[in-house]
Formats: sequence, structure tokens, C-alpha cells
Amino acid sequence: MTSFDKATGRDRYFAAKERELDALLDPETGMLSERFAREIPCPLCAAESYSRLFVKRGYTIVRCDECDLVYANPQVDERLVLDEYREGSSSDLWVDVLTSERQLQLDREKFSKVLDELEPYRGSSSLLDVGCSIGLFLHLAEQRGWKGVGTEVGKRALAYARNCFGLEVVDTPLSEAGFEPASFDVVTLNSVLEHTQEPRGMLRQVAELLRPGGALHLIVPNVESLACRVLHERAATFDGRNHVIYFSPSTLRDALEREGFEVVETHTRVSSLTPVLEWLGYREPYSDTDTSADPLAGKLLRNQDRVEALLEELDLGYKLHCLAVRPG
Repeated sequence: MTSFDKATGRDRYFAAKERELDALLDPETGMLSERFAREIPCPLCAAESYSRLFVKRGYTIVRCDECDLVYANPQVDERLVLDEYREGSSSDLWVDVLTSERQLQLDREKFSKVLDELEPYRGSSSLLDVGCSIGLFLHLAEQRGWKGVGTEVGKRALAYARNCFGLEVVDTPLSEAGFEPASFDVVTLNSVLEHTQEPRGMLRQVAELLRPGGALHLIVPNVESLACRVLHERAATFDGRNHVIYFSPSTLRDALEREGFEVVETHTRVSSLTPVLEWLGYREPYSDTDTSADPLAGKLLRNQDRVEALLEELDLGYKLHCLAVRPG
């Protein structure tokens, strides 16, 4: 049976991403090179004090002593990251992941649930999908009658969204897109906010674009997921360059409320149980090891539906979903 990573092309993507991560390291220290690095205050509360959690492949992950936000520090100069998102090996390979049939099936299901949540905020049906990637979410939204537009700086993803789905997508960052204030009923930041070094600035821009009473939907990795809590630096979400901010339900709520949003609800999805069971069984996580013979793993797998439901109930899922509104 083909593993999930191989079926979706994630194995090739992660290999390319690791090569790109290594290219920014100082060969003498094994740490992020000072040529590319900059030390920053907390992106949420601007505090200077933090505690180091761990170092992964030369990238340091810290937690703010004041507000508990987890983030990479020092960080790579954002201009380098932006250039690589426009055109680069791993970003191109991520398009292969997103267009694999197995991933498309999962994303259709995920995005359909998101669109169900957004129905009460339809208004005039104007929707902006920031960082829309290949455009699948926008495509599904338009099938439901939404009038959508997206932003995307990755060249290959942009071409797919325009050519395969026929979508209106601008190829500039949100700050340069020129949208009119209060012109959207809904804005989505699905798997976007963790990539920006100034998350509050992006939320502020979104608030300006939403009509009063309009809704914002976000998906970010959940730093308090079971996988992150158990695997720590071995969790796939930690890399320090592509993902620079790591939100929990409480820190995401904090960021939104600081920018004037009212949080309607948060929930988590995706158990990411397999790598956790591999690690608990003294195996390498993400190694596609059959853990069913392990006594603990076997019991959990036989009750997988119940276990995954409990993880979501306890907000221990790998992906954090949030719905917030701009007050009227």
C-alpha cells in the first residue's frame, strides 16, 4: 500500500525543502547564517524576552515570556522567503502535492466544511482568498455562487489557478493588491498566517478590507496539537523558515482580538496520529512504519475513530481552524 507521503508527493517536497533549509546555514556553526538572519521582538506583543524551546536543523524555535506565542527567532529575511515562494524547487513541488488526487479529495472535503461555516456571512457573496495557491477553495466557492478573487505569488500555483480553474487571481502580496476598503463579505487566510513575519499587520489589512459584520476564516498549524506536544522538533510543522509563527488557540485568539476581531469559534482537525504512534513505539516519526503490533498503538488504532474524535474535542488536532468577525 502506497504511503500518504508518496501518494501525494510529500516525500519529494520535504526532501527539496530540507536542501533549501540547509542552504541558509553557516557550515561552521550549523545554525542559520548571520547573513540571512535577523533577531526580532515577539510578533504578537513586541516583548523582547523569550525562552528557547529547541533548535531544529539550525533554526531556533522560542516562546515569548509575556504572551506565550511560539515563533522562530532569529528569522530569515522575509524578502528571501517571498522570492522563493514566487519561484523555487520546493514551492513548485508543493503544487504537485496539492494537485495529487488524494490531496484534492481531502481538500475538497475540508474546504466544503469551511464554506458551510461561511454561509451566514454571505451578504453580497464577495470573497477574498489570500494566498489562494492552486485556487481549489475559490473554485469550490464559485460553484456555490460566491464572487471570489484571490492573491498568490507562487508562479506555478498562480498559473494553475488561472488556467485550470479560470479564476481571478492577482500576483501581488495583499498590501500591494489595491482592493477597496470594506469591499468583502468574507476573507480567508487558509494556511497563510504561519508564513508571515508580521501576522498582526496582515490581520489589520484584512480588517480594513472586510465590511462591518464580515467574517475571516483562518487555518494554521496548532502548536498545542498532540503531535507537536509529543514530537517537539520532530513534528513536521517546525522548520523555522517557511513556518515562522506557531499559533495555539489562545495566541491566535489574542492576535485577532488585538486587531479588533471578535472570535466566533475555534476547533481543530487532523489527528496526525500515525507519527505520534511511531515515536511512542521507538520508531522514527513519518517513517511509514507499521505500528499495529505495538500493544499501545494497536489498542489506539483499533479505536481510531473514537481517539480522533477525542483529540478534536480536546483541541489536540494538528490543524487549527478559526472563524472571527469584524464587529458591525
